[in-house]
Amino acid sequence: MPDHKLLNKQLKKYSSPDLIANKHFIRFIEAVNDSYAAYDRDKELSDHAFMVSQQEFGEINQRLIEEVELRKLSIKKLKETFNNIKTDTGERFGGNDDDLLEIVDLLNEEITRRKEVELQLLIAKEAAEKASLAKSEFLSIISHEIRTPLNAVIGMGHLLLKSNPRPDQLDNLEALKTSSDNLLVLINDILDFNKIEAGKLNLEEAPFNIKKLLKDIVSANTNGANERENRVSLVIDERVPEYFMGDALRLGQVLNNLISNAIKFTHRGFISVRVDLQKLKQDSALLYFSVHDTGVGIAKENLTNIFTPFMQASTSITRQYGGTGLGLAITRRILGLFNSDIKVESELGKGSKFHFTLELNIVDADQINQLENDIAGFDLKNKRLLLVEDTLFNVLYATQLLEGWNATVEVADNGEIAVQMMQQTSYDIVLMDLQMPVMDGYTATAKIREFNKDTPIVAITASAASDVRDKILESGMQDYIVKPFNPDDLILKLKKHLY
Repeated sequence: MPDHKLLNKQLKKYSSPDLIANKHFIRFIEAVNDSYAAYDRDKELSDHAFMVSQQEFGEINQRLIEEVELRKLSIKKLKETFNNIKTDTGERFGGNDDDLLEIVDLLNEEITRRKEVELQLLIAKEAAEKASLAKSEFLSIISHEIRTPLNAVIGMGHLLLKSNPRPDQLDNLEALKTSSDNLLVLINDILDFNKIEAGKLNLEEAPFNIKKLLKDIVSANTNGANERENRVSLVIDERVPEYFMGDALRLGQVLNNLISNAIKFTHRGFISVRVDLQKLKQDSALLYFSVHDTGVGIAKENLTNIFTPFMQASTSITRQYGGTGLGLAITRRILGLFNSDIKVESELGKGSKFHFTLELNIVDADQINQLENDIAGFDLKNKRLLLVEDTLFNVLYATQLLEGWNATVEVADNGEIAVQMMQQTSYDIVLMDLQMPVMDGYTATAKIREFNKDTPIVAITASAASDVRDKILESGMQDYIVKPFNPDDLILKLKKHLY
């Protein structure tokens, strides 16, 4: 009997025993059975193939739908990108939204234009850097050319004030000192701003007497206050420690800027300078500084302008009061190095108040007292010094200063002569100018170090640039002092290398 179910069912229904016994009929039925089985297999394969094709078609169709949506999204994003980068010209994409190639071409054109702009910016940046370098070199030269004669002016004034002048001469010398000090402040402001811009202004750490610093600054501004018929009050919290570690020069620069400004912009008024202790710690103190005046005041809309370099509250300020407009800009930058900031409260016609807080490390008073005693009793007896300097006025000042401390001073007016004198004579220390005819200080030092490694050489330079300081130390000199120098600073340098 056949194994196909449908065929078996039909045979049972329609065949007879005689028919089933016929061998020819059986062979026919077997062939039909095979045909049925083959048909079922083909149908199953066909059905399966159809199902697979339907599934694949659905997957492909879904992918096509997703790709179309992705393309639409890509075109949208490309349009947004193009329109965003064209905002500087106001242009917008106006082509066919479906034209992807057109959008890509426009983007390529914009990228090319941007690269050209970047190249122009790079060229402009390089030109600006060259201009900045030229400016720095110019200021360095100007610094030397101005500081060198100014050193003589300030120095000779200092010596004349110490030589018991007549009362009428004393007034003239005080006026000379005030004018030369003001000129030095102006020069320092310009050079300091240049160093700040270049990121080369660094704070130094040295012990100082904060009460003496404040009294000296107020005293130095007394003449200016008297000329404008102003009264100046200095109040220092009695709890404030006397000695701190820090950069007294920069702190003094900040306070001098604020006090001199208060005096300059006040007439027949009152200036209050205060220092209060906000918090006392074991090794440091948080101090609050304020300078309050009853002067012209500042309009509210100009309060931010006053801290912009070369800017003042109004153009009439420059004409009426003078100044470069750098003082407050430098003050803010210096306080930034102290991790502080300047604040201002002002009302037009009623005055201004500038204030800031500063945390400073406290120093043991015994160390300071010893330092001050060393300066008071300084003596260079039995010390032979070689002064290498080509400017006559500076030679006169330095020689009188050093001989006043009982030193033996010999002078060389250029580096070549200094090398010859060092070969013939033994000196305890050399004070070396840098810019001289015939042979400069760097070259002279290098030649001296070929045969003398031990004698201290201290540079006397009119340049305050940090690269000059680095070059000084690299050349074989031990130290430097900047013109115009304070005699006490020179004492400390000499003691450092002689004792």
